[in-house]
Amino acid sequence: MIQVAYVSRSAEPMSDQALLDLLLQCRKNNRKRGITGMLLYANGTFLQAIEGEEEVINALVEEIWNDERHTDIQLLHRREIEVREYGDWSMGFERVTDADLRQVEGLHDFGAKDFNFDYLVGNQPTVESLIRHYREPHWDQMLCEMAAKDKVIEHLNSALAQLRERAQIARLALEGVTDAARKGESPEAILKVCEAAMASLRQN
Repeated sequence: MIQVAYVSRSAEPMSDQALLDLLLQCRKNNRKRGITGMLLYANGTFLQAIEGEEEVINALVEEIWNDERHTDIQLLHRREIEVREYGDWSMGFERVTDADLRQVEGLHDFGAKDFNFDYLVGNQPTVESLIRHYREPHWDQMLCEMAAKDKVIEHLNSALAQLRERAQIARLALEGVTDAARKGESPEAILKVCEAAMASLRQN
């Protein structure tokens, strides 16, 4: 297996609806392909790690490089792995905030405003700290080892991952509804966000 990480600019600012659509598309496609990973977003910048069988990841990388939603894609690392670091996640997602970053060990002067393409491309140690920090709630090596020995733990681990994915979708939808309401957008726009989230939650 291999793991690939990259940073890119979004071609245009991503609304909550667009982020939700992207997240749902990633999770649907990745489950079919056996791909796991994590996506971070802020300030028009994506930081993503994906992992799986080399042939499958190579095909996905080519798709990403041709995706018009991205520009200035910069590969951060490509390495062989023996154990998945995001084994329970078809695609973990976090919107980077100052509150979250205050919990990142070793990053004292790094804020959400610094999460941008130019800074991340030139600061590999910061990128590794971010990936490690946001990965920790989603992956636990001890749980993986226990799951291999105990089917009950495996089931519980999977159930917890599904709950976290549902929580991510619900949170993103609520943020979209709140933002739309503050901007005085039409009820139809708010309803669209809610319907997309509800449809995904019913599937899961």
